[in-house]
Amino acid sequence: MKREFIRFLFIIFFIFHLISINADEPYCSNLGFELRDFTNWKAYTWVDKQDGTLTSKILGVADGRHTIITTNSYDYTVDGENLRLIPNGFTTSVKLGSTYLGGGGLHQSLTYQIDVTPENAFVIYRFAVVLLDPQNDTHEKIDEPRFKVTLLKQNGDIINDCANYDVYASEARIGGWQQSVNNSKLFWRDWTAVGINLSNYIGQTITLEFMSANCRRSGHYGYAYFVAECHPFNITVDYCAGSNDASLTAPVGFESYNWTDSLGNTVGTDRNLLRKNPLEGDTYSCNMLSATGCEVSLKSTIYRFEPNAVFKNDLIDCNKLNNTLHFYITNPPTHGTLKFKWDFGDGTTSTEAEPMHSFESVSGWVPVSLVVENPPSTCKDSFTKNVEIFNPPLIKISGDTTYCPGETVTLKSYGADHYKWKINGVEISTSDSIIVGAPGGLVELTGFTSNNECSASKYKTVIEEPYWPFTSTPDTTFCAGDNLTLTARGANSYRWSSDMKPDSVLSVNSTLLVEKSGNYIVTGTNPNGCEKTLKIVVSKDEIPKAEFTASPLIINSRHNEVTCEIPQESGVNYFWNFGDNDDYVITGNHPTYKYENLSSVGQHTITLLAVNENGCTKTDTVQIVIEPFFPNVFTPNNDDINDLFLRGMQIQVMDRNGIVVYEGIEGWNGKLHNTGKYLTPDTYFYYATYADNQQKTQIHKGYVTLIRTKQ
Repeated sequence: MKREFIRFLFIIFFIFHLISINADEPYCSNLGFELRDFTNWKAYTWVDKQDGTLTSKILGVADGRHTIITTNSYDYTVDGENLRLIPNGFTTSVKLGSTYLGGGGLHQSLTYQIDVTPENAFVIYRFAVVLLDPQNDTHEKIDEPRFKVTLLKQNGDIINDCANYDVYASEARIGGWQQSVNNSKLFWRDWTAVGINLSNYIGQTITLEFMSANCRRSGHYGYAYFVAECHPFNITVDYCAGSNDASLTAPVGFESYNWTDSLGNTVGTDRNLLRKNPLEGDTYSCNMLSATGCEVSLKSTIYRFEPNAVFKNDLIDCNKLNNTLHFYITNPPTHGTLKFKWDFGDGTTSTEAEPMHSFESVSGWVPVSLVVENPPSTCKDSFTKNVEIFNPPLIKISGDTTYCPGETVTLKSYGADHYKWKINGVEISTSDSIIVGAPGGLVELTGFTSNNECSASKYKTVIEEPYWPFTSTPDTTFCAGDNLTLTARGANSYRWSSDMKPDSVLSVNSTLLVEKSGNYIVTGTNPNGCEKTLKIVVSKDEIPKAEFTASPLIINSRHNEVTCEIPQESGVNYFWNFGDNDDYVITGNHPTYKYENLSSVGQHTITLLAVNENGCTKTDTVQIVIEPFFPNVFTPNNDDINDLFLRGMQIQVMDRNGIVVYEGIEGWNGKLHNTGKYLTPDTYFYYATYADNQQKTQIHKGYVTLIRTKQ
């Protein structure tokens, strides 16, 4: 035990101190907008106009000025299909700025902070720019549309690095810039890659800032597209076991590459360098030049990378329900770092070097796989082996506990390496499965590990099955014109037929849709193959009549009663809804209903639901039209009864001499224009205009007698 513990400590020390463990971590999460949002980015907007207007930066994404691009179409501002919205190799980009001018001086930016580590010390950003040049002497350069990329230290100071990029519209002439064919003032730059070496800032936090701006006046726009990614800043050396060639790959993102050997001789000018039968220890350097003029040099030594994924595992304790195993590799390589990907065969994975994994959902022999990668090479190795898992709760017996008379049932074992079966205390088999028939009894299964060190037992009682529940829809009736679903329950499989077609199988599901009356037969089979048969008698019933009459068909607030009638059918109940609420409020075949609080115009739908004894239903409807009520007597005496004449309707009221005494929609109160003196009791004439229930304009002319008991 002591020797094993010392070996364990040695492996831990060796892996963590002689080999750098490189897990799959998101060192620059969403740097390339792969989440299709602005997670981990900060968006700002501000205004800097030529007249001196300068606002503070506002934190937050501005629609139309910070835009995630997920569809790789074209920027049709630039002469049709010339400038793609997303560069090759990416599925997302961001548009910073737009053609919107907003009074001029609109600035917008996006910033991203990187905690620099060896795994992300090389950042590549790709950008494309569209700038409209004022080409006007009244514009100073600071007034022009602009695009800028800046590297900032932790304290906010600018890093003096050639990866910084700053261009005004009047400078967009050379070095990869193109002029629009359709607009001589429009200049654009296609996607350009720039590499940033942050290896001098490992352990620090660096900020990337991208900024675009339109003209400080109000007539010219500028915007850009960009996306970024991060990588380890090194040369990838692929000299894997079994290969005679070494492939050296420099970081992507530079305009030119120049490889030299240890003597300074140029041996290649591509990003990739292939060496035949190299010697281990040979060194090569690569000088790289970016699109912005940055020059970077990297040096690499050729070693053979031989990752070995062969692993071992130790069972911690077979009697513990968490069933934890310890996994570790047996022969780590001598060069590079390691990245691990374990697949434990139970739906879970790990990237740890020596995982301690608890198996909770499997038992028995489980295939466990390991893939080992060996950066900075792309060499990898994989290994899979069956690992014995012993999880007592998962040792089980499958199979039914009953068998049909004269038949048998098969029981199967799971979860262990080998087994022992007993029936009623007598050992009968050591196979994976057994067949049990009469007289049945108590079955005992004991599962063992391969070395018999661990074991667990499970029990199941198997008996003859004299009865099993099998039910179906009872004899039933369905309505004419409808259909009916018959259902059977309790079986493992079903077979339907009818006395009309006794030799035809109508369905093998638990349900059957019928549209005709008759006798239907369902045969059910349970998991042991036992069968039962049931018969269902299905009858058809006619639906009731529901056509009714209503009188009157036109009502108003004064004449607001409607009487309905339908001849009574035997065994049929009638339920009425008169359209002014959601409920069926009256029953019977001859109801009278009085409407309350009627509107001036509109309609109500009377609905009749007829239901017979078997629940068959039918409905019918009649439309009742509501028209305005025009009174011929008017008593504005402040008793809250008939104090306003035709409120809510456009009316014009005239006296006997044709003089208009009121006009409006709030209703006439008996005074001159509703605010003057009380008018003399008399007969007055009026014109009323209203929209009927069809929204057609109607005009009603009439007269009304004003009666006043108090003035």
